[in-house]
Amino acid sequence: MPPNLTFFFGVMKMPKVLFCNSFEVGHNKEAFCLIFKFQGPNGNTVEATYVAVSPPGTKTLLEQLIAEMNDYEKEHGKVEPWKTAGNPDSNSQSENANKYRV
Repeated sequence: MPPNLTFFFGVMKMPKVLFCNSFEVGHNKEAFCLIFKFQGPNGNTVEATYVAVSPPGTKTLLEQLIAEMNDYEKEHGKVEPWKTAGNPDSNSQSENANKYRV
């Protein structure tokens, strides 16, 4: 269970939240680059957050995401990836990720 996201350093605060409807992932020897984006109806990126994570940190994140998805599916039912659920951006995500490799 995640911590209370409204309590930071002893101060009640609502963190900025970016709703992600598109993302890209790439890597080099030192880090993985995760790009979480919100794209408007015209396909233009309205806002993006870039995150660099070490390979061990990325492996830990992957394990936590898998565990959370398993819990989610037990509670709410099977989830299909965007590609099979009809997201028009799904085919471009892996292609776009390649441009961030160095």
